[in-house]
Amino acid sequence: MIYHVLPEKESFSAFAGLAISRCVANIMSFDVSSIAVCESADNSWGFAEDRTLVIPKLRMVGRIRGRKYIPLWITGPFYRFIFRPLLSKLRSGDVVWFHSQPFFAAALGAAIHAKGARLIYHAHNSVIERPCLAALKSCESDASIFNSEFVRQELLRLFRDLRNTYSIHNGADEALFYPAAPGERPPNPAPVILYVGRLHPVKGVHVLMAAMRILQERKVAVACNVVGSSHSGRSKATAYVRELLRNCPSNVRFKDFRIQTEIAEEYRSADILCCPSVWQEPFGNVNIEGMACGIPVVASRVGGIPEIAAEGGVILVEPNSAVELADALQKLVEDKDLRTKVALEGLSSFQRRFTWRTIFKQYQEVTDRLQAVAIRQT
Repeated sequence: MIYHVLPEKESFSAFAGLAISRCVANIMSFDVSSIAVCESADNSWGFAEDRTLVIPKLRMVGRIRGRKYIPLWITGPFYRFIFRPLLSKLRSGDVVWFHSQPFFAAALGAAIHAKGARLIYHAHNSVIERPCLAALKSCESDASIFNSEFVRQELLRLFRDLRNTYSIHNGADEALFYPAAPGERPPNPAPVILYVGRLHPVKGVHVLMAAMRILQERKVAVACNVVGSSHSGRSKATAYVRELLRNCPSNVRFKDFRIQTEIAEEYRSADILCCPSVWQEPFGNVNIEGMACGIPVVASRVGGIPEIAAEGGVILVEPNSAVELADALQKLVEDKDLRTKVALEGLSSFQRRFTWRTIFKQYQEVTDRLQAVAIRQT
């Protein structure tokens, strides 16, 4: 059995969950022996009730920890109490897979190994913050998975003797993200640029706004739809969001939060996807979702995004450069043949590299190896 442990505050839900919830749901769709462990869940992913292990006491974790690392001699007993429903089920050969939760992995590692089970730590984000590093230093994982080679190398520079590390990219759901059929939608009056994601300074929406203003001054016929909110769901506007709205040029429209099915339709209705991140984006799911929907992507050359772009479909620009971003967008807006070429390259790359079936096979190689070792040692 494989138990996927979600972070606290991450609901296993197609509506309330975040990226990790989607990742786990896609893995579970290929692996009937896997169970999601979380603080809350609903049936929106379509799994039977016995495919989830809900631990409501996980809500207690976020209230006490904050952003500081608390030593294992304090947290160990507490986490073993919280996760008693999981630990009581473990059998030799099982795998406990912690998603972006080094604190849980470090505190529960000894108890998991005492049961003859194996531990995977899966980093979906950067792990260089001091509390995470302190937890990882104490974590005796049997394998570590990173969602990009960028994140893997980031940690290996700090822990040179780390073993059994794997770089496995995220995937996108082909049943949800796919190109519009020929003639399915009429062409937009002017090409539409799409942004999907959180409205947070690190995501670079302000850079996109500046680029759209430049395009407006150049009299380029183009529109931009910004889909997202400050956090998951229909969250309150932050000072940053209010500033974006105040300074929004007339060729930009904000469309607020959308659920996944609605986001997929936004991709299929757009002509270009823009991912203007200004931080070291660990991976960037929106890029492969846009590629899967058959539209070209313009993205910042940061973090793991160049790995996505390695086989086409993405035009890379330097982060924080509104002029360079505007130039790349203008080139695609004014050249329909180029848009088609880049889009086809991206779709082909997605189909070779980023379908969940392809990604799951890579995950399965890791878990099969761990379970085989456990069997040999019993």
